[in-house]
Amino acid sequence: MLKNHQTKQHQGESMIDVIRDIPNTDTFAKTDIINKGWSDDKKYCITTIDGEKRLLRVSDIAEYENKKHEFELMKRFALTGIKMSQPLDFGVCNKGKNVYQLLTWCEGEEAKERLPSLSEQAQYEFGRQAGQMLKTMQAVESHPPSADWATIYGGKVKKYIEDYHACGETLFGGELLLAFINQHISCLQQRPMSLLHADFQSDNMVISPQNELYVIDFQGSGLVDPYYALTGAMVTAEVSPPFAIGQLCSYFGGDVPADFWTLNAFYMAAESIHAFTVALTLGKEEVDYSNEMMQTMLAWFDHLNTLVPSWFSAKAYSGRFWG
Repeated sequence: MLKNHQTKQHQGESMIDVIRDIPNTDTFAKTDIINKGWSDDKKYCITTIDGEKRLLRVSDIAEYENKKHEFELMKRFALTGIKMSQPLDFGVCNKGKNVYQLLTWCEGEEAKERLPSLSEQAQYEFGRQAGQMLKTMQAVESHPPSADWATIYGGKVKKYIEDYHACGETLFGGELLLAFINQHISCLQQRPMSLLHADFQSDNMVISPQNELYVIDFQGSGLVDPYYALTGAMVTAEVSPPFAIGQLCSYFGGDVPADFWTLNAFYMAAESIHAFTVALTLGKEEVDYSNEMMQTMLAWFDHLNTLVPSWFSAKAYSGRFWG
């Protein structure tokens, strides 16, 4: 599922206690830790006595309602037939101290690792698949434009800005981002909301040995502005512009509307401010990455003098790849 995850064999009573109450643990032949990602979840690659692999996610019991909601969303998405990590079982373990999710294992390479080695044509085609995945998920539950999203996300943006001012550190281009956010906050008004994967980018996708694209890690998924879900394409563009272009062109059926670019820039600005304050709690490496990513993105948008990123050329790419 994750190409470069670090694994080690579990030892000691603590691991045994954590999984003891999970049904059918007698079929677990091997349990390896997955040390990757920002999540607080404990993640394990389970190999059964039949040689099948499973993904086990274990969270604190305080996350029970959130994890139950997440699991139910995954079940709804799975019914659409999209290629994804399938939900198998959910419950409480470790004498009521933890909650677990058991999912199918998606064999393959993390998309962000695989994409750069592929032809531009192949990258673009995988992007088109991703765009259609979002369209399929969006059909599960959608709500018409209303003030709800402005209330929900506007509240988050306010907290992001407060946290940034309180952190005492400066993100590269931070003042420019804050000015853009304040100038364009009204763009959140009257937005539709759909049930979607909230972090839909190449870190959370796997390309299988059969060259099929799978989506994984549904944490934080829920009702969001569809344009918000599409901002993951900006993250993917760092490793594969053709994929990002394919995703956007496929989702919109061709031309990308102007209002998307405004909202996309707004979301990127707000989420970059938030990511920086989170990075400060994780260490220098993450802080450096946040600043480097910000320099890259500001170059794409000519320091927000244009809202269409420099790598996007729908006309050029559609001429080469559509058909």
